Amino acid sequence: MSPSSPSRRRPAVQITDARAARLHRMARLLDEGPRDRPELLQALQVGLRTFYRELELLRRCGIKVRLVRKQYQLQGSLAQAEARLPFPDPRLSFAEMAELASYGGPAARRMADLLRRVLDESAGTPQASGGGKGSSPKGPGRPRKS
Repeated sequence: MSPSSPSRRRPAVQITDARAARLHRMARLLDEGPRDRPELLQALQVGLRTFYRELELLRRCGIKVRLVRKQYQLQGSLAQAEARLPFPDPRLSFAEMAELASYGGPAARRMADLLRRVLDESAGTPQASGGGKGSSPKGPGRPRKS
């Protein structure tokens, strides 16, 4: 697996829309300045257990949060945190996925790779590390015909 593969960059996490919003709000609050735990609990409207779960998920995603003198601080910028925050499943159709995968950039390439893997699997093609016999170098959404 290459160092730039998606599973190395961020953990595979399925989260709800509400949890994604809460994680982003937590990162945004910490980006504004150091906050103590009671202030964060009140601002996020969560209990202690949920707070620690969210803090742990941020850290698992590679977002550094330090506790200094009983105040939590975001290490790095909000933009850096947003690059690592998980996002809820956008519930895209195959056609929408193919459309987005056709654009340029690293995110579109990840979408194209994911779409290709799903299409290969749906065609019954074994998933080898170099691409199965059904993988098509011509792009996503075009499974090879037998």
